[in-house]
Amino acid sequence: MKKSLREDLKPKGKVEIFVTKGKPVVHKDGTIDFSGCTILEEQTKFNIIVNSGKNAFLRGLLTGYNKVICRMAIGDRGTIPSDCTVPKTPKAEMKALYNEIYRGDVDVVVENLGEGTHELKFVKSFSALTVPIASFSNQARPIVNEVGLIMCDLLGGLPLPRTENISMQDIGSDEELFSIRCFKSVPFEAEEEIAVTIRYSIFVE
Repeated sequence: MKKSLREDLKPKGKVEIFVTKGKPVVHKDGTIDFSGCTILEEQTKFNIIVNSGKNAFLRGLLTGYNKVICRMAIGDRGTIPSDCTVPKTPKAEMKALYNEIYRGDVDVVVENLGEGTHELKFVKSFSALTVPIASFSNQARPIVNEVGLIMCDLLGGLPLPRTENISMQDIGSDEELFSIRCFKSVPFEAEEEIAVTIRYSIFVE
């Protein structure tokens, strides 16, 4: 059965998580060069676009104006307390990660728009060397298990680049959560030079 226009316009997403020893190189086309590091783990998940993200998507169709997805955040309370390998299921009304530990501008944005493909990719590499240990819920065992895309008002708010590693109290009022994904916990230890690189795809079928 042919999909309706409403179904065709439904935004979806996919999250690719790469855990490495050493930081990879992210190229402008969205590819990731792992030649200078060691891949420890890979995960691929479908994401959850929260209500604020859906509303912004639809509002842009009416007004011609929309907030821009330009930042990414990671956190460490994305799994159930009794088992760090079991991700939580985020709720659509969420406005923040469960416990954000770091936020920064996306490294690379790739447009893949054409007759049969309608996709944007957002890529950012997070290094444990740059995340303060005080940010973690458990400073004796730093982990990462959640990631979110952040929308910003680049007309009414601050331009890019914006400050990285800001506290939740200092986040600009124009920044909103677009989508979130929780995943199995991965170690994020500075002494091991661990990096977590996220390739976050948003597409419309």
